[in-house]
Amino acid sequence: MKLGLSVVLVALAGLGYAQGPQKCTSLRVRRNAASLSPQDWQSISTVLQKMDQDGWMSRFGASHDRLFSRVHGNTCFFPFHRRYVLEFENIARNYDPNFVVPYWDATQSFRQPASDPMLTAGVLGTNGQGADSCVSNGIQANMQFTYPNNHCLRRTYDQGTGIGPWYAPEIISSYIQSDTTLAKFREDIEYSIHGAVHLGMGGEMDSGYAAQDFSFMIHHANLDRLWWDWQNAHGSFLMYDGSGPGNTPASLSDIIPEDNSVPLGSSTVESVMVLGYGNVCYTYDTSRTPPEAYPSGQTNAGVNTSAPQQQQQQQQQQQQQQQQPQQQAQPEQQHPEGLSLAANPVLSGSSIPASRTLETSRLQSALGMDIMNRFFPGLGSGVMSRKRRSYKEQPADAAAGACQPRRSIPFPPRLTPDWIDMHGFDPDRVEMFHKNACDLVELLNNSTYISPY
Repeated sequence: MKLGLSVVLVALAGLGYAQGPQKCTSLRVRRNAASLSPQDWQSISTVLQKMDQDGWMSRFGASHDRLFSRVHGNTCFFPFHRRYVLEFENIARNYDPNFVVPYWDATQSFRQPASDPMLTAGVLGTNGQGADSCVSNGIQANMQFTYPNNHCLRRTYDQGTGIGPWYAPEIISSYIQSDTTLAKFREDIEYSIHGAVHLGMGGEMDSGYAAQDFSFMIHHANLDRLWWDWQNAHGSFLMYDGSGPGNTPASLSDIIPEDNSVPLGSSTVESVMVLGYGNVCYTYDTSRTPPEAYPSGQTNAGVNTSAPQQQQQQQQQQQQQQQQPQQQAQPEQQHPEGLSLAANPVLSGSSIPASRTLETSRLQSALGMDIMNRFFPGLGSGVMSRKRRSYKEQPADAAAGACQPRRSIPFPPRLTPDWIDMHGFDPDRVEMFHKNACDLVELLNNSTYISPY
């Protein structure tokens, strides 16, 4: 009888594991920060002031700084920051039960970031002032921190009084569509929009303790949104390949790094992989809703693999990516079988539905199939496909007689040597990824494509 009971308990435990975390009974919705009202920002400011008085802002800055080398430069970058921003949100809700971290879509003002509505006196505040570059307006006006020493919230735009261009939505769209492993997507995002926003803002954001600036939270909420869109686009909810926080092969059972300043409850990577399940009870306003059932056992596009098979596949994918960081730019590359893009996914780096539609139609009209397969495979097959002629290059005198004025997409910024060194990145690899982004911008600028952004 005891043996029979034991077998039943083991079977039930196994069934529970296979089912994964329980589905959330309710979801809070993270909204585009640009859609928030002045009253919304005042409510956020009130919470931040209270959290700062209780030491939480400095504690988040300290914990991020101490964990820095373990949560950057490897695939745990995404799971850590998802869990980290969620912990901030949960703590903030102790002060205001309606508090939800919004996301900052930094592509909306990528041409002139300093003109972004977020960087105004009534929201995040403007550039720092005085000898210490203190932020004297906005929701964290004159806020003081104790880590790593007593100082004000600092901000120093990278161009002095302005900020250089960031990454265009089309570049991020290409990453979402063409990156077929999370390890590759992590590199593309961490070397691009992630670093560009941190460096453009400067000051607190250009440090290991950047989490003291609320800009950090809404910036990383946006990166989390992009990851969620990538997960949905490829059906890769549980793909976690490459290296983990200890430079060992990534595993869903990895414990997300934490520091005593901000305990994260020894959360596993798998516990945060799927929005809408477990304790990850939120979604994004313009993204797909969580799946109806937890995708247990999936590592890519619904393909079930055993742990040894998954590890072998991850190691092979990692070796391929290391050997050819610009693999996505090869004309002959096809989207791998078993990792096909899902039907009706979000395939754009933009959070604005109307702009996404224009981006899609204009890319399909301007680019030939070979180029679409190189950079935008999601638009070259399936329900998004349409008949196209070959690549159409912009005539040299097109601007003079154009009915619609064209604005060239600015080339994306490079990461600074100090930033690369702080993260322990391979400079040559970063440069190759940057060149790949520049190649795409040059191609689009030389085509008949008209960016809606």
